[in-house]
Amino acid sequence: MSTISQAEASKPLQQKKMQECNRCKAAGFPNQLIGFERVGEDFTTGKISWRLIDENGVEHKHKFVQDLPIDKSSATTSFRRRRVVDVAAVTDAVEAKKLLALGWEYKTSYPATIAYIPHYILVKRE
Repeated sequence: MSTISQAEASKPLQQKKMQECNRCKAAGFPNQLIGFERVGEDFTTGKISWRLIDENGVEHKHKFVQDLPIDKSSATTSFRRRRVVDVAAVTDAVEAKKLLALGWEYKTSYPATIAYIPHYILVKRE
């Protein structure tokens, strides 16, 4: 005599989808995984409220360069955006070298005129 038993297949655990936080990645902190947790819904507008959570289930706080403790030795190596304050387009390579020596940054060069005289584009940052 054989007995057949009906068994249910076990359901896999619902795993939250995690993704890399783009704001933290842009600030120089890669691999910060976040997920979204539904907090509520406004029934009048139909808008759903979400909360960012970390891998540990706690609320995610975005990381910024200014959050880092800055000491004298790491102040020169910290990443900071510098504003462009001036742009120069020069045709003479010697003049471009002088500007580079003064702290300007090389961006690009292209033939901008009919005679194909190269223009060197340099920027000065704050």
